[in-house]
Amino acid sequence: MLIVKKSIIFDLDQTLVDSSLAETERKNRNWSAVYSLIPSFKLYEGMRVVLDTINHNDIEICVITTSPGKYAQMVLRHFNIPYKHLIDYFAVKNRKPHPESFIKAMSLMECDCDAIYSFGDRAIDIEASKASGIKSVGCKWGSDELNLLINSKPDFLIDQPIEILTLLGLEPYYKPEYAF
Repeated sequence: MLIVKKSIIFDLDQTLVDSSLAETERKNRNWSAVYSLIPSFKLYEGMRVVLDTINHNDIEICVITTSPGKYAQMVLRHFNIPYKHLIDYFAVKNRKPHPESFIKAMSLMECDCDAIYSFGDRAIDIEASKASGIKSVGCKWGSDELNLLINSKPDFLIDQPIEILTLLGLEPYYKPEYAF
């Protein structure tokens, strides 16, 4: 029997973490101001259980972001987000919506596109997923361009993070320290 390894690609900002309060500073590339705002960011409701469940089930995570690696690593570390690979702004020549970062993720994860789900809040996430043959999931909870996201026709469209587990066929895993 062939066991197919599932893998996940997550966009960072507005998909895993609500970093919207730093959006102006990010656009202006005022990274020192952005770094100081990281403690004020929020992990989306339900995302901790999603990440713990994915990690508990040994599903590989690659984070793809159009932000610099230093920023991404600081956010991932601050929220203790498990990941195996990070593809940042400087890791590829062509950024989303070009599929280069997603093709690189497939190579790093040594995984066929049929076994990967990609989650993002923007049309460029969906376009890059589709161009690389990866199943795309539009995440409505953080999107500030909802109509563009919907019109990009993701393979799946979800309203809240916990739906990720349903899509992957996983039961929520609650770490003992989170149990009631």
